[in-house]
Amino acid sequence: MTDRIKTSLWVEAHVRTCFAADQPAFVVVRGDADRGGVLLKIDRFSAGITVLERTLDFDGNRVWRQLLVGASPDTVSETIMKKRAFDEDLWVLEVEDLRQTYVPDAPVVDF
Repeated sequence: MTDRIKTSLWVEAHVRTCFAADQPAFVVVRGDADRGGVLLKIDRFSAGITVLERTLDFDGNRVWRQLLVGASPDTVSETIMKKRAFDEDLWVLEVEDLRQTYVPDAPVVDF
């Protein structure tokens, strides 16, 4: 069994890291503090919104799976509502990436 940090601790650290990099980040929806999943909503303003989901790849490595890229706010809201309906423990974070320089803390995959 691998050691895992609580989701709430990871979220808090990620928000602080974003603010330190001058990229405002906010918790939009709080999920389960210990083991909740995470959706990352990256608002790139004129370039649209990207939504990533934290998951594991086939080898057990943490990755971000792309759900949406360059999407409209309505499409993003609908996707988040569907995901939350399926998983009430899900966290939703929003990062405001005006300069389009945000880089997630794990690789982004498209599977």
